[in-house]
Amino acid sequence: MELRQLEYLAAVVSHGSFGRAAQAIYVTQSALSQQIARLEDELGLTLLYRGPKGVEPTPAGLEFLDHARAILGRVSEARAMVDDHLGAIRGVARVAATSYDARELPEALASFHRAHPQVQLAFQHASAAQIVEQLATGAADVAVLAVDGAGRKLPDHISSQILVEEPLCLLTARGDQLSPTIDDLRGRSVIMPGRGTALRSLLDDAFAHVGFSPLPRFETNDPQMIQQLVAAGLGVSIVPRSWLHGDDPATAAVELAEPLPAYRIALLATSQPRIPARDRLVEHLLITLGR
Repeated sequence: MELRQLEYLAAVVSHGSFGRAAQAIYVTQSALSQQIARLEDELGLTLLYRGPKGVEPTPAGLEFLDHARAILGRVSEARAMVDDHLGAIRGVARVAATSYDARELPEALASFHRAHPQVQLAFQHASAAQIVEQLATGAADVAVLAVDGAGRKLPDHISSQILVEEPLCLLTARGDQLSPTIDDLRGRSVIMPGRGTALRSLLDDAFAHVGFSPLPRFETNDPQMIQQLVAAGLGVSIVPRSWLHGDDPATAAVELAEPLPAYRIALLATSQPRIPARDRLVEHLLITLGR
């Protein structure tokens, strides 16, 4: 039994797929499958069930996985202790973010890499729900994610620190005369963000507070698509100011009047096991992205 086999098993279960796990840990899918098969042969147990909806651990695999993760955690702690003595920051830091709330993240990761070239960074875009699941299962270490006012329930080992609070803007076609209030949108077609996002939750609560539901002609989380639909006269929208792409002559944006809550983007991170590369990256992102 080898450590890499335990790492491969944990990765497959976390990602629910051999293909996604292989991409995340930078090995070929065939090599990953071979190592899992060898581990199963050595144990004489089937650890993973390959079904139509993906890969899931068998009962025996789930019990074995608990031990595997405990071993990997101890190894991570041991490596961290060695790095402390060497004064080095090494290892891997896995980052996840939604595609619409991390515009400044690439440069922040680039500057971190320049300062710490021995840290391997892995990055992926995912939905808000997927990101929380990845943090909970250990498939991601750090994430940039919008959070709603009620606060998404997070496991105890995941910390959350607000990076940015920004106002929401009413986005209309140029020349459309609307006051910057929620109540003025009665009877108007509204281009809404997708369900399950912090922005959708915030807007649903705001509309419920004034006693009506908008007509969502379109639903999308793509800021550029929202701006194009509004410019085409297909509806109005409410978006964070950071979603607006430059000075568009076909649209106009004005901050919404209070008391609509601000749009909040948070830095989420796991706390266990101890990973110096992750902790240093968190410090860096709080400085470079926080404002």
